[in-house]
Amino acid sequence: MDEENRRKFFPPARKLEKLGVAAIADIAGGVFLFVLGILGARFPLLGIILGGLSVIAGIAAIRSRDPADRKAGAILAAGGGLAILSRVGAVFFQPLAGTLLSIGAFGLFAMGIWKGIRFLMGLRRRG
Repeated sequence: MDEENRRKFFPPARKLEKLGVAAIADIAGGVFLFVLGILGARFPLLGIILGGLSVIAGIAAIRSRDPADRKAGAILAAGGGLAILSRVGAVFFQPLAGTLLSIGAFGLFAMGIWKGIRFLMGLRRRG
């Protein structure tokens, strides 16, 4: 009976592993979007290049099987698109794109922190 209760309350190691990797990836993506917003505002050509790389990385993450990776990939690709549009788009679009880019960066960062907390709680239950 003890073994059955243990399985109910302890998360599987594979699930914890995926959660930890997703937490790190989301935090890194959020930091990258913050840096993209800052560098894109100061150096327009670098912002366009980094925005393109962000779109490519986001599309690669969208093609993943894991739904959490798809969400983060969509935010990353949208952030890269916003960075590109803020540099080559209309002048009135630049402040809106910068604001949306910051919101996306904060959202990814917050998702990563939440997944990290869930990861640490799962580790605590196992040990």
